[in-house]
Amino acid sequence: MDRRTFLSSSALLAASPAWAAGPAARGTPNYKVWLHYTQQELDDAYSDAKWVPDMRELLARQAQAGEKIRSRFPPRTASYGPAASEALDIFSPREPGAGRAAMIFIHGGNWRFGSKESVSFLAPAFTQHGAHFLAPEFASILHNTLPGMVDQCRRAIAWAGRHAAQFGVDPARLYVGGHSAGGHLAAMMLTTDWTRFGMPADLLKGGLVLSGLCDLEPVVLAAGNSHLKLTPRERTELSPVHKLRDVTCPVIVAWGSGDSPEFRRQGSQLAGALRAAGRLAGTFVLPGVNHFEILDVLGSGDSHLGAATLALMR
Repeated sequence: MDRRTFLSSSALLAASPAWAAGPAARGTPNYKVWLHYTQQELDDAYSDAKWVPDMRELLARQAQAGEKIRSRFPPRTASYGPAASEALDIFSPREPGAGRAAMIFIHGGNWRFGSKESVSFLAPAFTQHGAHFLAPEFASILHNTLPGMVDQCRRAIAWAGRHAAQFGVDPARLYVGGHSAGGHLAAMMLTTDWTRFGMPADLLKGGLVLSGLCDLEPVVLAAGNSHLKLTPRERTELSPVHKLRDVTCPVIVAWGSGDSPEFRRQGSQLAGALRAAGRLAGTFVLPGVNHFEILDVLGSGDSHLGAATLALMR
């Protein structure tokens, strides 16, 4: 799998919305609302369906694969909080043992869709190698706020740290990953001050961000993301790119060549910023892979991305 060298985060962050064009140009079809994007181009750059025409079929196939896994190897489901949505699936290796590593993987879905079940098909890629696979659930933005989703994910991980030994996990071997909007949430977990939750500052020992987002400023400008309803302050506070100096562990960043221009740019931006912070464990650009197929690559069990993730987990 190709590894590429990217520009430093300072160069990537130097660009800004084209507000300097003046008020007369705003509202015209060619007005640049972000970097070199017109409004339509930015909307398209954050539209999964635009770049993956068979998105529904692909997601249905992954869901079916997950159902088979859940049928053959039912997970243990625990509650990390009082709300019905605050549940955590725990897939464990078939061979019992203590002191195993655990990947806590956060599902994507534009903060609106998806579920812990939607990533069940990834579990064997970890359990077959002796690691646990945990998938947290949380209320979607339709019944929640983005700060609320971040809080739920943090509480799920803190719960996993406190109860790790009960299901054979070494609390000193917790890793977090996520895809798409879940990649954004995973990045937020990596910038968390875990001492505020009564946990060690280095609770997480590594991270994996697949086709994820690190800067919400352009995201909220796209028409399809009006559901986020973030204040200017929240846009900054919930953009992990501004907090990567707080990351305490190595992180792998990956995306597909078939991702949209903005997902590719944000992946490159995140990788550059992590490199500048001394926390980049590796960057993977997967040729011919789209936004959803990257999960198939991780779950295949024989990819360089999967091997690097397992190596990160030792």
